[in-house]
Amino acid sequence: MRHRRRRITWKGTALVVGGVAAGCALVTYVPQDATVETPFVVEGAVGETLDLTYAELTVTEVRVADTLTGLTEGAVAGGTFVVVDATWRATQGQTAFSGAEITDAQGRTFWPTNQAGCSTSTSAQPGYTWHTTYCFDVPRDALDGATIRLARGDQAEEHAGQRRDAVAVVDLGISGPEVDELWEATETVSLEEPGFATASTGGSEG
Repeated sequence: MRHRRRRITWKGTALVVGGVAAGCALVTYVPQDATVETPFVVEGAVGETLDLTYAELTVTEVRVADTLTGLTEGAVAGGTFVVVDATWRATQGQTAFSGAEITDAQGRTFWPTNQAGCSTSTSAQPGYTWHTTYCFDVPRDALDGATIRLARGDQAEEHAGQRRDAVAVVDLGISGPEVDELWEATETVSLEEPGFATASTGGSEG
């Protein structure tokens, strides 16, 4: 039973061993074959800005909570909520970002919830940084080694909407003894509405 109450939150590069300066990650190598239809994966960590060609993405903060509160409703997790704050900056025109999922070390995937005002998709215009929050209800054994996958293509079966496109896979930095601490903590996260990023949400407008 959860009995301790503490704020569980990471911001910027706190999860990255040795620190990671914001910058562009490299796309993992994929054979240059016209028949290749797998996505081009860009790997990174919390606080890194990833260049997906069509947009720049930064996962700015990761929080774990058992309760969410929004402007008009709240939600209680069946397991625990992994709350992921991110900023998108489109680079080639107005872009919709429909793909969001967490994958655990066992290969299971979890799609985001729209409870309490959490986002399941978003869109951004070029020249502006847009902040959004994704929330995933996951069991305890999904925390260790979890990654988040974000893209403009949707998370259809076998990632059919992301073929031959860039996708981001970000390590959430949760492992080992941290899992027990996070699971035991009792925390409520109050969600902000999606909007132009400010200094407090990990970016700046314009």
